[in-house]
Amino acid sequence: MLKSLVLGAVLGGITAFAWSFISWELVPWHEKQLRSFQKEDEVLAIIASHAPQSGNYLLPTGPPEEGLTSDQKKAAQEIRMQKMQKGPLMFAAIRKEGFGSFPKTLITQVLYQMLAALLLTWMLLQTAGLSYARRVAFVAVAGLAASVIADLPNWNWWGYSGAYTAVNLMDYTLTWLLAGLVIAKVAHPAKPRTATA
Repeated sequence: MLKSLVLGAVLGGITAFAWSFISWELVPWHEKQLRSFQKEDEVLAIIASHAPQSGNYLLPTGPPEEGLTSDQKKAAQEIRMQKMQKGPLMFAAIRKEGFGSFPKTLITQVLYQMLAALLLTWMLLQTAGLSYARRVAFVAVAGLAASVIADLPNWNWWGYSGAYTAVNLMDYTLTWLLAGLVIAKVAHPAKPRTATA
């Protein structure tokens, strides 16, 4: 089992990373779903001056609620809800320090993909009696499930576009379908034991 886990993690992770690189760098479907701000430099300047530190930001958030009475908190929440209903609404990740080292980010991504492949290999090893095609499908559906868990709530709550979400759903499924071709080859679930009289 250990050998299957190691091979599945390494080979499956590398396969997933290779496809992800192709998907983002050579296939234009991700970038086509991303919009650009008008007067980008002005927007960057505003973000730099109004975001005190790197992190995730929500707009609008309404006035701070620290130290408010229950009635004041209720009023503040109503103001926030009115602003959210009116729009615009933004949920953003801001890196004030910039992107950083591209090679380091690539290496980190490979390690993340290997971790995901390790988990999926372990899941596959818990099954029994599946053909090679069914083992591949198992991994691919797990990848789709991961995207459903992560991407559909973002579409539902934060307004991620339908096209952007659909691309992610397809991409995750393809990523782990291709990785599944490798993982299913090297991960061999134990044959179920037959009961003896």
